[in-house]
Amino acid sequence: MKKTLKVAVVLAVVLAFWALPESQAAKGKPIRWKAVVTGANVWGTGEFVGGVDQVNINNGLGTNSYSCGPAGNSYSYLELQVFNPSLQFVGMSGFSGDSDVPSIYGFPNTSTPWPLSIGDFLNNNLHPTADYPHVIVRFTTCGCGNTITDLMQMTDGQIIPVRMSVLFFSHIWGCPPSSPYTQQTFLNLLMNAHGYIDIDSGETLPDIYIQRVGNTWTAYVNTVFDNPTYQQSIAEYTSADWPVMKSDNILGQYATCSSKVGKNGKTTWATTYHYPRAKAPLNFQVAFTKY
Repeated sequence: MKKTLKVAVVLAVVLAFWALPESQAAKGKPIRWKAVVTGANVWGTGEFVGGVDQVNINNGLGTNSYSCGPAGNSYSYLELQVFNPSLQFVGMSGFSGDSDVPSIYGFPNTSTPWPLSIGDFLNNNLHPTADYPHVIVRFTTCGCGNTITDLMQMTDGQIIPVRMSVLFFSHIWGCPPSSPYTQQTFLNLLMNAHGYIDIDSGETLPDIYIQRVGNTWTAYVNTVFDNPTYQQSIAEYTSADWPVMKSDNILGQYATCSSKVGKNGKTTWATTYHYPRAKAPLNFQVAFTKY
């Protein structure tokens, strides 16, 4: 397979995961959004306005296997896409997790090993950074303990659990090692969690949920990534597809290349993906307002 084709396949996987957002302008009257990010761990520098200063705010419907429910089910999402350094992570600490990350992979300008390097990367930079130029904060309905599939149909005051994804995407991976895409070795990073109520701890609200009040949909995040339904082992998981339906964790992603020589003497290359895992308390809110 030619290198360009392999790169295209990987890129297609990334786009399929996030789904290309719908336009902010519906037929007729435009749908406009603004958002404010606050909380114990994440702050936004001012108000984010969709379509202004390199900010996208999207909502829409979809039917793919990355929703919380069975493949093919419909789902609804709200997402904030930021292209300018304007998100500040503060006080992110208490990281625990595996440390099986080769030293050649990691985050720029950090020297501590995984998972402590996550805290260094998040706390010491305004995001997005030059190496991670696009941050996506997304909340998705369907299958997370509720039957609501369209956020816009929520009633005033209603609360529903949702899935949260926060993606810091640096680059795609390519083989063989001479590929220009393998020269950048920074980890991709995804915070992935499905909302649930920890009844044993006396909680009465999901750790990730959205509440609608008037024209504002506020996503509340207060999680340690411990939803028991999504704690499958991914130690042997090697697909380019992020294991979002298996693992509520802070996930890194890096790839290694291997080769073999066939009977015809031709060398073929294969890419194997790896997903180091970590957990830490994460607490913030995003208030999406339609106007």
